[in-house]
Amino acid sequence: MDQHEQQKEQERLSRKERRKQKRNRRSVALGGVLATVLIVGGWGYMVSTNDASHATSTVESPKSVDGEKEKEPKTEKSASTDQKKKEPKAKKKADKPEISQAAWVTRPFVDVYQDANRSSVIYKADLGDVYEILDAENGMVHLKLSDAVEGYIPETDVRMDVPSSVKDKTLLETLSQVVANQPIEKPEQYLGQPLEKFEAKYGKLGNTQKDAVNTYHFSNAGYLLVVSDGIIEAIDWTNASASGLSVLGEPVVQTGYGTWYQGEKLQLKAFPDNGSTRLRLARDPGK
Repeated sequence: MDQHEQQKEQERLSRKERRKQKRNRRSVALGGVLATVLIVGGWGYMVSTNDASHATSTVESPKSVDGEKEKEPKTEKSASTDQKKKEPKAKKKADKPEISQAAWVTRPFVDVYQDANRSSVIYKADLGDVYEILDAENGMVHLKLSDAVEGYIPETDVRMDVPSSVKDKTLLETLSQVVANQPIEKPEQYLGQPLEKFEAKYGKLGNTQKDAVNTYHFSNAGYLLVVSDGIIEAIDWTNASASGLSVLGEPVVQTGYGTWYQGEKLQLKAFPDNGSTRLRLARDPGK
């Protein structure tokens, strides 16, 4: 083969090689494009999947909250219903005595001692007074006289139970008849109530006296309030007539120093007072 033919052969091989290289470059480029498409597509799928997951979580969370909100009124309604169901029970409970175990004083001017050994007298309890029993020992009853005062009284001077001898309504009707010119409208509504409630209606009572348990608020209208721990326990009327009390029947106790009629939750007592009679309407927290 001469030199000219050899040159032609080399040019032919050179063109063949360039075409081969060009095809290879196309294949590589196509492969790159396909890889890019696959990568981008995969990334898009992942992003789409992740976004869907986040979107699902975001949607479900409000649903859960809404679900809780939807349940809340039901819970409140249930609580309200339960409260309504319990109201009659609460009312029934309020009708129970304030003192679970009570002692009633059976005579006037009973000595109340500081301790069970009777070392000193701290108070004079009156006929029909009602106190909470804390305990008892050696013939002495330990009593709660007020929030701040406790004392001991002989068992022989108290009773642990007192039956009602007359209706409260009858007590109040009799009171209105024997007290002339009654200045207090429905006095029973103030018993067991704060002193401020009475003074808001009838004005402040300035003249007072105190003992170890009670504060006595006097009115120029002929009555006084017996107040313990800020609560009105009794109302007394002076210069009253005891002649009309016979309609109440047999009293619980009748002595020359006092007569005691027991109602359902009220007491009416009459005490001699400087030639006249002092009437006391008292609440009974032991009933």
